[in-house]
Amino acid sequence: MTKERTDETGRRRRWVVATCIALVLAAVGDAGPEIIESHSLVAGYDGPGPLIYLGFIAVVATVRWWRFAPLLAVAMSAFFLFGGFADADFASRLVTPTGVEFVAAWLQMLSFAAAIVCGTASVRWRRAGTAVNS
Repeated sequence: MTKERTDETGRRRRWVVATCIALVLAAVGDAGPEIIESHSLVAGYDGPGPLIYLGFIAVVATVRWWRFAPLLAVAMSAFFLFGGFADADFASRLVTPTGVEFVAAWLQMLSFAAAIVCGTASVRWRRAGTAVNS
């Protein structure tokens, strides 16, 4: 394995890890306010969102043989980002500074945006690296 190939794989891995971290932060932003309010991880459950994010993290982190696996997280993030902005109740949390819910809503939306950027970059790095080397 050449040094360029190793560097390329390392760069791609860093983008994949950044995508996974962004999705963990999105899960924290989604479930955090309910967990804080109820003082319980189980009682604070308000929907499957955080579990869906964690499922996508597992797929993106473990499926190394398929180059386009991070694009699954990109598609999911775009779907939830659009859904968050389309929901009037959620959108009102983004413009009304009320403490934890305001911060959590912005954390979730910015994390989805970061997952879109990082997931796309993880796929693009490999393509750009192979085009330059051929």
